[in-house]
Amino acid sequence: GVYDDYLEYNPDHRPLNLVTFVASRVATLLSQLFISGRLSLVFSFVVIILTYLFTDWSNVKTSTHLCWSLLHALTHICTALTCLLFVECMAEFVVSEGLVAVPRTNVDVPNQSCLGGLASSIFDEYTTHFSHTLDDFPFLNATNSTFFAEPPGLFPSCRFDERLYERVSNTLRWMQEEAPLLKTALAIFDLPGTIGLAHVQMCEKLCSDGAYCTYSNDFMKYQQIDRVTILKYLAAISFYFVVFAVPIAGHAFGTWLALTLNVLNSQYNEGFSSLRLEHWKNFLRMHVDENGDLEIFSIGLHRVPKKWVKDPLWSGNNFENIKKTTTPSWSWKRPSMWIPERNSKKFIPLVVDHTKLKRVNG
Repeated sequence: GVYDDYLEYNPDHRPLNLVTFVASRVATLLSQLFISGRLSLVFSFVVIILTYLFTDWSNVKTSTHLCWSLLHALTHICTALTCLLFVECMAEFVVSEGLVAVPRTNVDVPNQSCLGGLASSIFDEYTTHFSHTLDDFPFLNATNSTFFAEPPGLFPSCRFDERLYERVSNTLRWMQEEAPLLKTALAIFDLPGTIGLAHVQMCEKLCSDGAYCTYSNDFMKYQQIDRVTILKYLAAISFYFVVFAVPIAGHAFGTWLALTLNVLNSQYNEGFSSLRLEHWKNFLRMHVDENGDLEIFSIGLHRVPKKWVKDPLWSGNNFENIKKTTTPSWSWKRPSMWIPERNSKKFIPLVVDHTKLKRVNG
């Protein structure tokens, strides 16, 4: 398995050997993906096409656009393969070290970490170490408990709440002792046990007759594995894969976006929107002049003020005098009631761009 392969490659657990091991094994998996892959190959081409369509080609050459998109796609594919390699190695590690309960039905397969020793599942651990704690709860304990004993001299009609409570406790006791509710609930969350058991069942088919099955892609042997085992294994291992793949893929995409923005001068919208900067804002103002021409002003702010104070010179302070006139508020000398707490040139709006559309008669 992958874990045995790692121990053989790097028995001293040196960091440099770990990097070379991951790089070499990812390169092997990548080559097999394009040589003999089926569904993975289709998915890889979908990723390449999506990255090609996502990349902005307005400021770059066609060859640069193609190469940069292909590099982006290969980065995500290699990232996914690295996460799969790590998750698979961890699955074999917990089985090899006896951390999950995995029955061995085929002991003739030599040197396979997927056939590790027996251990305790979550339910076995609960039964052994924690089930006795319920003895402290009399409504879940013995059937002859006096917790619900009828006190003398009390009418039956006064015991309705106690009888209801007793029915609830009997139901809970039945669910605990007779129905497999707890075992089923724990089995759902026993992902390591599910992965280990499915892993052993798959290895018994793939590694039969002592065949080398690490990094292999024997289609005929995969046909011997039932779909339930494969789906169970993929569903359980996907939870761990997502935990590792999402942050790594996010960092890979962020690095690609930063390089595209600073080196190729592209992807400005995606780059700045993902940064969620509160500064460097802009807005448009339009004005129709006396000739009917439309003027469009692009006004930008380098810095947006965070603290504001009331303007003591606000023209609205003389509202009673202004109300008597027909002067619009936009023509006031101090139209804004609020101003930045401190004065700075960075807070002054600038005309970034200006254009005029001539009026067309007729």
